[in-house]
Parts: sequence; structure tokens; C-alpha cells
Amino acid sequence: MTVVTTLDITGMSPEEYRAVLDYMGVEKNPASGIYLHATYQTDFGYRIIEIWDSRSGFDEFLQERLATATKALGINRETKIAVTPLPNFFAPRLEELPALVNTLPGGPATK
Repeated sequence: MTVVTTLDITGMSPEEYRAVLDYMGVEKNPASGIYLHATYQTDFGYRIIEIWDSRSGFDEFLQERLATATKALGINRETKIAVTPLPNFFAPRLEELPALVNTLPGGPATK
């Protein structure tokens, strides 16, 4: 079943977030089971929201890519993770996303 995941990461800096993304290479080589990744800064650090095709795909990503990256980079932040079944996923402007992604920090056009 499709799931939505939320990772609340306390105390993570923008530089650490960028370093983790770069280490994993997810922007050029995303995990096969991910549909969406969105991140925003909060008063506690970062909140990451993702949509995955299954809980097992997310769990595999956590162990094989995210944990490996944070360990290699020496980043150890308190992280609260929630995984919830997603009964509906609606993306009415899907065709507009590639242009939007290219304008965002870290997007292909900004590197």
C-alpha cells in the first residue's frame, strides 16, 4: 500500500541537509519506490515529507541509503519518523512539476 512518510529532524543545518542529499545522490538517482520528496525548514530543523509505493521500500531506503549517508558524514540528529497509509494521492498539475523542480534550490538547473 502507498504510504506517506514524515521525518522531523531536529537541529539539522542547511549545509548538513545538502550534504546528505549529495552523498546519497537521490536527485539524479532516486530510489525506485519514491513518488515525491518535499522538504521545508521548521523552528526545530527540517521536516521531510515523502510518498512511497510501500512501507518496505521506505524502510529499505532508510537502512541502505539514509543511514549509510548520515553515518559516513558523521551527522547524528534526533529524528522522529511517521509512516501512514495513504488512501488517496492526487496530483492535478503533474505536468508542471518538471519546470518547478528546475527552479528550486538543489534542482538540476541550479547546480
